[in-house]
Amino acid sequence: MNQRKIISQKKTLKTELFDVREIRFKGSTGKIKVHHEVERAPVVSIFPLTDQYEIYLISQYRSMLKKVVLEAISGYVEKNEGIIAAAKRELKEEAGIEAQQLEEIARVQIAGSVIKGTVNLFLAKGLELGETNLDEEEQISVVKMSLDQAVEKVMMGEINHSASIIGILMLDKLRMQKKL
Repeated sequence: MNQRKIISQKKTLKTELFDVREIRFKGSTGKIKVHHEVERAPVVSIFPLTDQYEIYLISQYRSMLKKVVLEAISGYVEKNEGIIAAAKRELKEEAGIEAQQLEEIARVQIAGSVIKGTVNLFLAKGLELGETNLDEEEQISVVKMSLDQAVEKVMMGEINHSASIIGILMLDKLRMQKKL
């Protein structure tokens, strides 16, 4: 199915969070084309859930979007860090929560054409609330609501962060199937 022959590829930008690669290839028509790909560092998104089906999300200003968003607790996996360690770290840093149980519920590809990246979604249970440890630039508020309210906010477009939508709707489906 792959009908393109790569002629050359090189990194044109390397940062802490992503790399940009330029790829020259010959397509099925024989014409030479240039394509740029962004490969993003892996991300974890964590969904702390109580036994009463209450979920903890965070509210924060996203400068790229120029607005405050409601979303899952998320962050990049640091170099030489496993995804479970990253999930525990982000949960504690951003929400002040420690979980007795972390279960990966999905791995999601964020895109497949220009940006490549994986988001690992985790369910967190057995929650202990404590103090956050935010980066100095972060201004995050922890928001607790019922899972039903979170689903409603997804359906109304109030939660529109892709990994958050996927995680919330998956948790709702798992609850309905009595798998939570």
